[in-house]
Amino acid sequence: MLRQYETIFIINPDLDESQTNEVIEGVKTAIESGGGKVLKVDPWGKRRLAYAVKQYSDGYYVLVVFESSPEFVSQLNGHYRITERIIKHIVVLFEGDLAALASSHTSDSSAAAGDSTRARPFEDSESEDEDF
Repeated sequence: MLRQYETIFIINPDLDESQTNEVIEGVKTAIESGGGKVLKVDPWGKRRLAYAVKQYSDGYYVLVVFESSPEFVSQLNGHYRITERIIKHIVVLFEGDLAALASSHTSDSSAAAGDSTRARPFEDSESEDEDF
């Protein structure tokens, strides 16, 4: 049974644009090769972190909504752990509306970034990364 998930990952802020795009493509490829389907990719850009992560105070945030089997989530978490350019990540069930997510990010991406996470409690029984 396929379920919808969303993942937010933070990329090393010192990478150039092409390296950042390589990391994003790597995540998309991992999802698709694991039998999943990428529904939406929303790069939020470079932002200040709430606290230092691996000695970084900034990071490049990316939101990906995808569809996969529940078993794939642990594989994706493994991909994140071995990708040194990704400094933080989380995978949770997606309970939102893709159409609303798309329309809210077209008007003001900085305000909408907070809106998508405030719309529901951020609980995850699937993810192995508890430190996000």
